[in-house]
Amino acid sequence: MHSYKIEGVILGRRNYSETDRVITTLTKERGKQNFLARGVRKITSQRGPRLEVFNHIRGQIYQGKTWDIIGEIETISRFEHLRKNLARIAAAYEICELTDRLIPENDDAIEILEFILKQLKTLNNKEAINLKNFLFQFKVNLLIKTGFWPKDKSISDQKIDRFIEEIIHAKIKSKSIAL
Repeated sequence: MHSYKIEGVILGRRNYSETDRVITTLTKERGKQNFLARGVRKITSQRGPRLEVFNHIRGQIYQGKTWDIIGEIETISRFEHLRKNLARIAAAYEICELTDRLIPENDDAIEILEFILKQLKTLNNKEAINLKNFLFQFKVNLLIKTGFWPKDKSISDQKIDRFIEEIIHAKIKSKSIAL
């Protein structure tokens, strides 16, 4: 069985079978990937807490027939302070959702990974920030980095969400948890 190492940020997860989860991760090595995490939904699983959304992780992946499978996982950062503030959690979910929706699978995204990590570290800071402006700036920069928006053109705060929703052909789900 072939294996490889990854480092990245968990963008999302969904249940798969009775005890497994599919984990969507933006990695340095392979861009956005979906991995199968076997048995992490069991109460006795020690890997479950390491595979939470917006965790920065490093791990060993084994190539499977259908899914690549997560083996050993190490948490680099859980962004503890961020997880104690509901408004910052909502912003982090929005960051992860938009990144997941706008980045294609297997796309080289090391610049975007570094950008996402910087945004999560800013949210994790104890310093006060204006979350509305922070998210607006994040969206503009993400659109520019993904090639959906020209660098020298401006967009209003009211229009950016509609523009993103037109690109992804769906509503931004994480907007409903914003305070």
